[in-house]
Amino acid sequence: MGRIIQALTSRRAFFVGILFALTLALITFAPTTAGGYGERLTNGNFEEGFGDNGVASYWIGFHNGGSAFYHWQDDVSPAFTYAGSHSQLIEISTVQYGASEQDRYAGIYQTLAVVAGTQYTLTLHGMLRVLPNDPDMNNWAYVVQWGIDPTGGTAWESVDWKTIPWQDTYDWQRPGPLSHFTTTFTAPSSKITLFIRALKKFPSIWRDFFMNIDGVSLTGQTPTDSHPPKLETIAPTFVYTTKPFPVHVSVSDAIGVPQVKLFEEDKLIASVTNAVGPLSREFDFAWTPTITGTRLLRVEATNELGKTAAVTQAINVVPIAEFIQNGDFEGGFAPNGVALQWSQFDNGGRNVVHQLYDDTWASVVSSGKHSQLIEISTIGHGYLDPYAEADRYAGICQVVAGLTPKASYYVSAKGIIRISEGDKYTDDWSWVAQWGYQSGADAQCARWKDVTNWQVLPWAHVDFRESPTKLNSYTTILFAPTDTLTVYFRAWKKWAFGAREFLVNLDDVSVAGYK
Repeated sequence: MGRIIQALTSRRAFFVGILFALTLALITFAPTTAGGYGERLTNGNFEEGFGDNGVASYWIGFHNGGSAFYHWQDDVSPAFTYAGSHSQLIEISTVQYGASEQDRYAGIYQTLAVVAGTQYTLTLHGMLRVLPNDPDMNNWAYVVQWGIDPTGGTAWESVDWKTIPWQDTYDWQRPGPLSHFTTTFTAPSSKITLFIRALKKFPSIWRDFFMNIDGVSLTGQTPTDSHPPKLETIAPTFVYTTKPFPVHVSVSDAIGVPQVKLFEEDKLIASVTNAVGPLSREFDFAWTPTITGTRLLRVEATNELGKTAAVTQAINVVPIAEFIQNGDFEGGFAPNGVALQWSQFDNGGRNVVHQLYDDTWASVVSSGKHSQLIEISTIGHGYLDPYAEADRYAGICQVVAGLTPKASYYVSAKGIIRISEGDKYTDDWSWVAQWGYQSGADAQCARWKDVTNWQVLPWAHVDFRESPTKLNSYTTILFAPTDTLTVYFRAWKKWAFGAREFLVNLDDVSVAGYK
């Protein structure tokens, strides 16, 4: 059955997220004058981003559980967008359930500031779709509803829901035109919460209901406020040059905060701007120091009337330090083929050879003239050798000392995986490179079997021995639990095959960070 495919807050999530490209869409911001008239929703056009859960930024998703699958997604199909390039998709599915309940629903909501006793206009656009053979396609079994919490609360269970009269539901693979809806209401208080939901009424199974909405707007009088925003920040610790660090921001305001800026020594280095400011926001700026010493960071938050709050903090920055010795393997090798400053390990086995080499073939070297080659070979024995054993390992280790507990360190490596020419098992993870660590010094790799946190280097493609294509890269973040660790890198031959030569080249291995 076809399925539509699916502001970092924690410190660890921030560091993982910065390994990937991050783009912030900046929208022109002009302060609202007191008593003005305009838009009150933040990101109602869904052009200002989506969270990892598929819910549009500054909105919150909800559903009522039960025997149903719920899914939110940034939908970029032009068929479902009213303006711009994005719409909010919400899916309710009972395809994988043998039974379900009636009235399954999922939606989004947002709390916003308004002026009590004045009139507001709600507008939205969207489309409903189901499976092509759904017998309930156009009998009001699937509807869109809206409602408000008059106190600005989030109790979606208690909302007085109003049905939007969209009569047409389409085949999910053959969409029709967008439907439109406009209504007006009088604000009962100065803070309300707007809810929008998709509702699947009947307890039917084998159903898939898709609702797209876009161009959601709530216009009316803009409230006034005499106070600047409330702003709190958390500065990063153990800071070093060349790598990004999180500057955590938490800000709130009675009418909305459309703009937050980060300055270093009075130079603007990052900002987040919305056309309409949310009442509160919490996120991390990414700050990459380039200069050592004491640096002044200032965060400024501006509300919709132009009133500003600021927090300034002094941060000590040190140079980034490398903790791996001979990680580029240009510092020489021992006669047994193990790079100097490293030790080796393997788990032996029958009819298998574990060997390490100084590899100088330019095709498997990232920088310089050398890389560390790790080989696990069953060449000379039949493919179905009855003495072959699964899970053969070989690798290298090094003690890393002088770390600062709780500080962040970048663990990185480049490399390539190769196997015998013509092997048909090249892309099924039969051959894997891994790394892991444990506290304390294990200079001779004697405790490599005690490692419990092995992580796969995500090098999915495997090349043939004589025809390598390109080297892979890997980077992750490690928060040091102690001042001394031992890091391990290994090749893992999973299956009990004979007549195979499995090769892993490693280069530019690094553990870099705070010292």
